[in-house]
Amino acid sequence: MKTKDLYQKQLQYIFDRPVTEPAWYWSPREEEEDVFGEDPLAAFEFIERLCQHPQSDLAPYSDDQVGLGLNFIFDNSCSNLACDFKTAKVPFKRREETLRNLFVLFRDIFNTRCVARTSADSKSVLSHINYICYMFWDVSPLSQWLEFNNREEIASSFMGNLSDLDIEKFDLPAEIKGLIRKQAAAARSGAAKKSGEEIFSDVLNQYANMNAETEAYYKAIVYVMEQCLWLDNPACVESGLHGLGHMATFLPNIAVPRIDKYLNRKNKADQSLTDYAHAARAGMIQ
Repeated sequence: MKTKDLYQKQLQYIFDRPVTEPAWYWSPREEEEDVFGEDPLAAFEFIERLCQHPQSDLAPYSDDQVGLGLNFIFDNSCSNLACDFKTAKVPFKRREETLRNLFVLFRDIFNTRCVARTSADSKSVLSHINYICYMFWDVSPLSQWLEFNNREEIASSFMGNLSDLDIEKFDLPAEIKGLIRKQAAAARSGAAKKSGEEIFSDVLNQYANMNAETEAYYKAIVYVMEQCLWLDNPACVESGLHGLGHMATFLPNIAVPRIDKYLNRKNKADQSLTDYAHAARAGMIQ
């Protein structure tokens, strides 16, 4: 277990930063102290501890600092921390429990700090913290636990279907967006070995035959998404529906009943969230 001093250094490294555009992690920086090292266990223990008492641990930092810091932790285009969390050599039960504890982060941070509005129909990003709340299950590798045996085909198909408008929405520096545009154009012009329908069928088959441990990880993150549907802040409800909406396409037996339970509740939220839930149920969430 990490010492208090090291944990505090890690918190300060991530959150005690100026709020800049572009974000601090995209800007050139002088050589800094390595507070995580090369062992994935360090990242795992940091996220594990952060999910225990995030409200008090992040109290010294502003909403924007917290939003940028959480984006750095959980968006694998910004750091390797969430990926290291997945590969750290820890017992299954410990990792599963920590995944479920992500809900504490939503309950004690996003629910209390996010602007109480939804993001899907907003014409502009509401705040840094609202952004990572809404996009959490899109950008975090913690939403994906199946090791696909046709990963290159999936990646090529995904890139080939990215439009310039999609890429422009990414919270990335202009030069990286430009690189993605080139990769997407190359994927569109390349001859696919399999059609999109064939790739999709392969993926569905792999989901249908995943092992018990992988299924348990999915159930753990679905637990987080479902619990978010009962929080007061519509930003958290939308985040839960967003994650379930992506999962509804591939794991409908796990995701759809949770969405139906939300839709059948006696005191429904506003109409925009109800409409969003119907879109999530149909797997029509982008």
